Amino acid sequence: MTNSLRVALFIFCALPSALCALNALAQDDPYRPMGKLPVGDQLLTLPSSHMGANGTWEIKFTHRFNQSLSNGSLSDQLHSLFGLDTNADVTFGLSYAVRRDLQFSIARSNTNDTFEAAAKYLVLQQAPSVPLTLTLRGGADWRTERDLEDRTSFFAQTLISRRIGNKTEVFVMPTFVTNAGRAVTGDTSGALFEHAFNVPVGMTYFVRPPLALVVEIIPPNGDLPDQTDGDFGWAIGIKRAIGGHWFELLVTNSQGTTVDQYITSTFQGAGLDASEVKLGFNIERRFGRSRR
Repeated sequence: MTNSLRVALFIFCALPSALCALNALAQDDPYRPMGKLPVGDQLLTLPSSHMGANGTWEIKFTHRFNQSLSNGSLSDQLHSLFGLDTNADVTFGLSYAVRRDLQFSIARSNTNDTFEAAAKYLVLQQAPSVPLTLTLRGGADWRTERDLEDRTSFFAQTLISRRIGNKTEVFVMPTFVTNAGRAVTGDTSGALFEHAFNVPVGMTYFVRPPLALVVEIIPPNGDLPDQTDGDFGWAIGIKRAIGGHWFELLVTNSQGTTVDQYITSTFQGAGLDASEVKLGFNIERRFGRSRR
């Protein structure tokens, strides 16, 4: 047997063992990122710490019906088909991940004809030796409707999440925004807050992947004017991932979907009422090189 043949046989026999050893080392790497739960770029209203892979596009459509299920008689609710026949606050959005850790997005809401542009940057991803995922998000809201003052808001968010086991992930989102909320005077409106800060929280629990229960809470803002009472904002929904789609059905007490609106315990000048119950839904579609 020639030396070349001996070497070839040795490589052939040793290669599977070497590959298994390398795979074990990779699995034991304490800084190797954990796999993501199928949460998507957004919880219900609030942004998540997740984003798509490099080269991934995502389209979002959100719908919040105006009528509350807690107001009116059963006859009134049947007449409006439990709010489905009423007007709604609608937002369309598009995002693109230019790298695995950087995403840009643009959205348009019919509330004050608002455009929201944002960038999201992944700083840390949870791993055995990394206790959490940390993402930074910043951008601006530009309100283009007529008869408005304080048309532009700037915001900064720190999106922190921790996966617990194979079913649960919790989120904390410290958020700072300028010119937040609306104070309505006659036919015009201006900013209710020059600066506002709040810390929304969220949780996803996968009843069975890919079906999840999602909860969001936005604490009441303690700096509201004395004449404005605002309860906490809340939303509860189910999220179903199917391929590159996410379908979400929810109930909430807030119609705000942009940062300048949902952070203030108000909506269009009125304080939130925790007893309000309004229907809503989201549709998200991710496509491109990878849908992870």
